[in-house]
Amino acid sequence: MIIGVTNVANILAKQEDSTGTMIETVYAKVVPSYAVYRTAERVIVQYADDEKLGSDQRQALIASNPVKGEINGLIDGWRKSANESAKTRARLFDRRVADALVVALQGDQAHAVELLNQIKADIVAERTSIARTSYLFTSCATTAAFLLIFGPFYWPITPANDNFAASLCLSAAVGAIGAFFSIALAIRGRQIGTDLQWRDNHTDAGLRVTIGAISGVVLYCLLHAKVVTVGFGNVSIGGTVPDGSFDVKLALMLVTAFAAGFTERLVGDLFGRAAFGTTAPTANPLAGKAGVATTAVARQKIAANEANPLGRPAPTTVAEHAPALPDQGDLLDGCLDHATLSPDEITRDVELPDAMGGVAGRA
Repeated sequence: MIIGVTNVANILAKQEDSTGTMIETVYAKVVPSYAVYRTAERVIVQYADDEKLGSDQRQALIASNPVKGEINGLIDGWRKSANESAKTRARLFDRRVADALVVALQGDQAHAVELLNQIKADIVAERTSIARTSYLFTSCATTAAFLLIFGPFYWPITPANDNFAASLCLSAAVGAIGAFFSIALAIRGRQIGTDLQWRDNHTDAGLRVTIGAISGVVLYCLLHAKVVTVGFGNVSIGGTVPDGSFDVKLALMLVTAFAAGFTERLVGDLFGRAAFGTTAPTANPLAGKAGVATTAVARQKIAANEANPLGRPAPTTVAEHAPALPDQGDLLDGCLDHATLSPDEITRDVELPDAMGGVAGRA
């Protein structure tokens, strides 16, 4: 065994490096420029024997180090796993990381960073795929548990055994099936964390099915109490059901329980409308007529600046916006010849049109 390796030539498989760690595989070695190898924990670069070249190589790999660290964190569990399949996946990605590092050492650092980012994305996709399968398994197991727990209470339901408790159990089981059906349909597009967040994934899958079962029970209670009515054609639950229509009633109950579990927000929306649904207050027809001048001032847009950071309008008085009263003489003859005009209301002589007609030019 070679202990305390400090040069590229001594990097050999099944030997120890300068840290005393066993070298498992040597991916690339260019004596005396560099060597890339793998240990049980990570992929490592042995820099050039020349101190200046080695320093330049370290500077060249600075941009790739953060991504390489993230990759190590993502596959570290696979390296230490007792599962041989997980170890194989780790070796596969280590091989790709080593190739990217060789590209960087050869002078193409930008391309090396792109390769490392792609490797990271592939690892995340692989872990998400594993998590998605686990998520589906958990939801399936939870659904089966509801069927096994409530099965003895609702099986079989007959016209003679059509009691409320059995209907509730059946609604819970069918609601769980509806939730599982929804999960199965949208599993590929559903936002799921990687298998590193397995607790969150399992909790979400179990709660989703549980909420479906509860929604099925709650919706059946609403229909049984005739609080809501769900109809298909001329037959409804919660309203009037024709005599002798037990099979139709049972079918409708199954459909509505399945819909409650399948549609995650169906029952929640019903409660939201019932508990928080209020009508908008009637508008006051007289509102806005008083204080017109004040409202007009409030609507003015004032540019904010260092002296007025909030852009508040300047304080005004009622007298400033009160309409001017006409002169008494104007009220008598209807002519506002004494009214004071603003500069914008005055037309200069040069702006008047040319005169037409008249007696000019007659001798």
